[in-house]
Amino acid sequence: MPSLTISANVNGNQFGVAYNDIYLDDLGNINLSNSLQAILENCAQAAKTRLGELVFNTDLGIPYFTTLFIGVPLVEPFNAALRTAWLAVNGVIEVLSLVTTRESNVFMYTATIRTTDGIGDLRASL
Repeated sequence: MPSLTISANVNGNQFGVAYNDIYLDDLGNINLSNSLQAILENCAQAAKTRLGELVFNTDLGIPYFTTLFIGVPLVEPFNAALRTAWLAVNGVIEVLSLVTTRESNVFMYTATIRTTDGIGDLRASL
Protein backbone atom coordinates (compact mmCIF):
# COMPACT_ATOMS: atom_id res chain seq x y z
CA MET A 1 0.00 0.00 0.00
CA PRO A 2 1.51 3.40 -0.93
CA SER A 3 2.30 5.94 1.75
CA LEU A 4 0.08 9.02 1.95
CA THR A 5 0.34 11.92 4.39
CA ILE A 6 -0.91 15.46 4.80
CA SER A 7 2.06 17.50 3.62
CA ALA A 8 4.14 19.29 6.19
CA ASN A 9 6.99 21.74 5.64
CA VAL A 10 9.51 19.26 7.12
CA ASN A 11 12.62 20.65 5.43
CA GLY A 12 11.58 24.29 5.70
CA ASN A 13 11.58 24.84 1.95
CA GLN A 14 8.00 26.12 1.47
CA PHE A 15 8.04 29.92 1.25
CA GLY A 16 5.65 31.57 3.69
CA VAL A 17 4.94 28.33 5.58
CA ALA A 18 6.17 27.77 9.12
CA TYR A 19 8.61 24.92 9.65
CA ASN A 20 6.76 21.59 10.07
CA ASP A 21 3.36 23.22 9.46
CA ILE A 22 0.74 21.84 7.10
CA TYR A 23 -0.15 24.05 4.16
CA LEU A 24 -2.55 24.54 1.28
CA ASP A 25 -1.56 23.91 -2.32
CA ASP A 26 -1.87 26.45 -5.13
CA LEU A 27 -5.57 25.60 -5.54
CA GLY A 28 -6.33 26.17 -1.84
CA ASN A 29 -6.63 22.48 -0.98
CA ILE A 30 -4.91 20.65 1.85
CA ASN A 31 -1.81 19.33 0.20
CA LEU A 32 -1.28 15.58 0.33
CA SER A 33 2.05 13.87 -0.11
CA ASN A 34 2.62 10.40 -1.43
CA SER A 35 5.50 8.12 -2.27
CA LEU A 36 8.95 9.38 -1.27
CA GLN A 37 7.78 12.70 0.20
CA ALA A 38 5.19 10.96 2.39
CA ILE A 39 7.78 8.52 3.71
CA LEU A 40 10.21 11.36 4.50
CA GLU A 41 7.45 13.24 6.33
CA ASN A 42 6.71 10.12 8.37
CA CYS A 43 10.43 9.87 9.19
CA ALA A 44 10.50 13.52 10.28
CA GLN A 45 7.55 12.88 12.58
CA ALA A 46 9.17 9.75 14.02
CA ALA A 47 12.29 11.80 14.85
CA LYS A 48 10.17 14.33 16.77
CA THR A 49 8.36 11.78 18.91
CA ARG A 50 9.82 11.79 22.42
CA LEU A 51 10.21 8.51 24.29
CA GLY A 52 7.15 8.02 26.49
CA GLU A 53 5.04 10.56 24.59
CA LEU A 54 2.72 8.00 23.04
CA VAL A 55 0.17 7.09 25.71
CA PHE A 56 -0.61 3.62 24.37
CA ASN A 57 3.00 2.66 23.61
CA THR A 58 5.45 4.46 25.85
CA ASP A 59 8.36 2.36 24.50
CA LEU A 60 8.30 4.22 21.17
CA GLY A 61 10.11 7.49 20.54
CA ILE A 62 13.52 9.12 20.75
CA PRO A 63 15.09 9.25 24.24
CA TYR A 64 15.89 12.97 24.13
CA PHE A 65 16.02 13.35 27.92
CA THR A 66 18.65 10.63 28.38
CA THR A 67 20.75 11.39 25.28
CA LEU A 68 20.72 15.10 24.38
CA PHE A 69 19.01 17.00 27.19
CA ILE A 70 21.62 16.10 29.78
CA GLY A 71 24.91 17.65 30.90
CA VAL A 72 27.15 16.07 28.26
CA PRO A 73 25.08 14.98 25.25
CA LEU A 74 25.37 11.32 24.25
CA VAL A 75 25.32 11.64 20.47
CA GLU A 76 25.87 7.97 19.51
CA PRO A 77 22.84 6.62 21.44
CA PHE A 78 20.80 9.48 19.98
CA ASN A 79 21.91 8.58 16.44
CA ALA A 80 21.11 4.92 17.08
CA ALA A 81 17.62 5.86 18.30
CA LEU A 82 17.01 7.97 15.18
CA ARG A 83 18.09 5.13 12.91
CA THR A 84 15.87 2.66 14.79
CA ALA A 85 12.86 5.00 14.58
CA TRP A 86 13.35 5.58 10.85
CA LEU A 87 13.77 1.89 10.09
CA ALA A 88 10.40 1.29 11.76
CA VAL A 89 8.67 3.67 9.30
CA ASN A 90 6.72 1.87 6.61
CA GLY A 91 8.64 2.10 3.33
CA VAL A 92 12.12 2.74 4.76
CA ILE A 93 14.73 0.26 3.59
CA GLU A 94 17.90 1.72 5.12
CA VAL A 95 19.50 4.87 6.47
CA LEU A 96 22.39 5.55 4.10
CA SER A 97 23.92 8.38 6.12
CA LEU A 98 23.24 10.33 9.28
CA VAL A 99 25.27 13.34 10.33
CA THR A 100 24.51 15.19 13.54
CA THR A 101 26.11 18.51 14.35
CA ARG A 102 25.89 20.99 17.17
CA GLU A 103 26.11 24.77 17.01
CA SER A 104 25.87 26.42 20.42
CA ASN A 105 22.94 24.58 22.03
CA VAL A 106 21.22 23.55 18.80
CA PHE A 107 21.56 20.01 17.48
CA MET A 108 20.93 19.39 13.80
CA TYR A 109 20.78 16.26 11.74
CA THR A 110 21.00 15.54 8.05
CA ALA A 111 20.09 12.08 6.82
CA THR A 112 19.90 10.28 3.52
CA ILE A 113 17.30 7.54 3.57
CA ARG A 114 16.65 4.78 1.01
CA THR A 115 12.96 3.97 0.70
CA THR A 116 10.80 1.75 -1.46
CA ASP A 117 10.13 4.88 -3.56
CA GLY A 118 13.70 6.13 -3.93
CA ILE A 119 16.35 7.98 -1.96
CA GLY A 120 15.62 11.21 -0.11
CA ASP A 121 17.24 13.68 2.26
CA LEU A 122 15.92 14.88 5.58
CA ARG A 123 17.29 17.62 7.84
CA ALA A 124 16.08 19.29 10.99
CA SER A 125 17.14 21.33 13.98
CA LEU A 126 16.34 20.11 17.46
